[in-house]
Amino acid sequence: MQTRAAVLKSSPVSAPFADSKPLVIETVELDPPGPDEVLVKIGAAGLCHSDLSVINSNRPRPCRWFWGTRLRAR
Repeated sequence: MQTRAAVLKSSPVSAPFADSKPLVIETVELDPPGPDEVLVKIGAAGLCHSDLSVINSNRPRPCRWFWGTRLRAR
């Protein structure tokens, strides 16, 4: 199953993020939902301050990271 996602490929990156462009929108392959899971169509997604702290490496996470913690489902 394919979907489009905001992907963080490396961290840390320098601000301003409008110049360093740490996130890339790309098509990714996902496993289909399992027996105890549901598929939800996301209409919009955004970033919060906690997400930005991962980009600047205040809260390091392994990269390749998919984003969208603030969601609006359809």
